[in-house]
Amino acid sequence: MVERNDAAQGRQNTTPWRVETHGINGVPDEDRHGGPDNVFWIWFAGNLNITAVVIGAVVYSYGLSWFQSLIAMLGLLSFWLVGYFGIPGMRQGKPTMALSAEIFGSVGNKFPSFVSWINLVGWETIMLILGAFAFQGVLTHVLPGMAGPAARLISLAVVTLAAFSIAFLGHATIVRMQTVFSYLFGAMTVGVILLLLPHIDWLAIWHHPAGSWTLGVLPAFSIVVAASGLSWVNTASDYTRYLPKGTPPRQVVRATTWGAVIPLVGLTALGIVLASRVPQLATSANPVAVLLGQLPGWAGIPYLLVAVGSIVASDILDVYSSGLSLLALGVRTPRSRTIFVDAVISIGLAAFVLWHAQGFIAVLEAVLSLLAGVLAPWAAIFLVETWRGAKAGVTRVPPVRWPALIAWIVGLVAALLTTSTSLISGPLAVGVFDGSSLGYLVGFAIAGVIYVVWTGRTAHGR
Repeated sequence: MVERNDAAQGRQNTTPWRVETHGINGVPDEDRHGGPDNVFWIWFAGNLNITAVVIGAVVYSYGLSWFQSLIAMLGLLSFWLVGYFGIPGMRQGKPTMALSAEIFGSVGNKFPSFVSWINLVGWETIMLILGAFAFQGVLTHVLPGMAGPAARLISLAVVTLAAFSIAFLGHATIVRMQTVFSYLFGAMTVGVILLLLPHIDWLAIWHHPAGSWTLGVLPAFSIVVAASGLSWVNTASDYTRYLPKGTPPRQVVRATTWGAVIPLVGLTALGIVLASRVPQLATSANPVAVLLGQLPGWAGIPYLLVAVGSIVASDILDVYSSGLSLLALGVRTPRSRTIFVDAVISIGLAAFVLWHAQGFIAVLEAVLSLLAGVLAPWAAIFLVETWRGAKAGVTRVPPVRWPALIAWIVGLVAALLTTSTSLISGPLAVGVFDGSSLGYLVGFAIAGVIYVVWTGRTAHGR
């Protein structure tokens, strides 16, 4: 009887359209399935996102030549870090922030887990807002009389239902749907890009004068790093923990890296070449509408459907991983129920922005920028322990591992001192640090060096 129940539970965790029962516990060997291709499609769909076009426009705003812009785009390879962080998940079967407890301690880990959760809920909210903007555009095209509060309510409800229901069902359903989204919206995105290319002044882009390498290329590169790989490091193992233990680590890293980089390269490059014609793209609160204005009228609905689908695909990962961060924080509830906690917060914030204060999205983005500066030093410490290669986990986790916690605190202070946002600017955020994400890299480097020096060659600082 017990064996049949275990087998049924295993099928529930490996079959789409059934609610996943695993939380932050290690996934047992009998539930391991799939291969690196699953991870590839998860990250491919998750990065078919209009925000990459905006990042490209931001890169162009630094006044760079085409060659310099390509150099800045090398920051997209920071997704290698996400792939590398997926290796411990494959080995131990645990999500990222649960693995973090072995490094920071059972109590010490609550602080980075809280930051991770808040960060993901914030991105959930932004994706809901952008998705609602896009779907409202669909409604306006199909039903010209549909506008105002009713259209906003329907749009927010549709996007929320799509993203949260798939995240609620869990990993197996996410793998299936991200694969479908990759093929469907990937092909449609190529079509949208082809429609936008004739509007680009290629000659002007080719002859655009070069900008400053220190005040232009370096800050632009740092922003690309922060907006791509660094923004996902706290979720990496969430999507590798179901892989069989024998999966080659190099394949995990390659699948994650190229799954994300392939769509990001195309969309970021599109943003760079479009920005010369549409400079407001880099700062608009509604980039969906800005891009819509560059397309022929008949292409409006297909484009908006692509925008909605790609935003939902990205939001699914935010919602799912935020639930795992909430469990790592110590909340005792089934993983599926964490979705409802997130829903209350992110839907409430999204509704506030859509109905009362669309300018508030800039404040929310500034808060997320500060949180990224807090997560960067954590990532450095996690990188050190991943590199040291502890494979079996630890049997007893103390409340606090002080080397990790103190290195993280020093790193985040350094990051905040050198970070500039629209909310606050650190006293050292001047010159090359002003308006860039180099402060994150400073915090990353300082935390990593302190941790390595303090702990020497021993794993977990023991």
